[in-house]
Amino acid sequence: MKCFKHLVTDAVAICAYCGKGLCRECALSPSPPRIVCSTECGEALVRDAKATQMLLQQSARNAGASAVYCYLGAGLSAGGAIIAWFILPSPFLILFAAGCAFVLLVSGIWYSRAASGFRKSNKRAG
Repeated sequence: MKCFKHLVTDAVAICAYCGKGLCRECALSPSPPRIVCSTECGEALVRDAKATQMLLQQSARNAGASAVYCYLGAGLSAGGAIIAWFILPSPFLILFAAGCAFVLLVSGIWYSRAASGFRKSNKRAG
């Protein structure tokens, strides 16, 4: 690959944002692991990193809220199963409500773990 500016010079790096080949003279390094071809590409990388961090934060909040609603639904379904046991001795209704409680509990645990993973990813990204 050749440098995008100096068409005869061999490229020693690739711009982290746009993918253009860069020679030693053209390579800019705004942060040690990233090399860019221009300040515009460097600014775009910073914007992308901020957007990614914001998405991770929002994903963590959404997963946490989903976990709370799953736990709430599990509690209500378990309560319904218990009430059905004493008031309406219908095996189908009891099993259905208990099954819903179990599925919602497992879903709440899954969402809680996902929220924790998003928070850890956000700490690494930030």
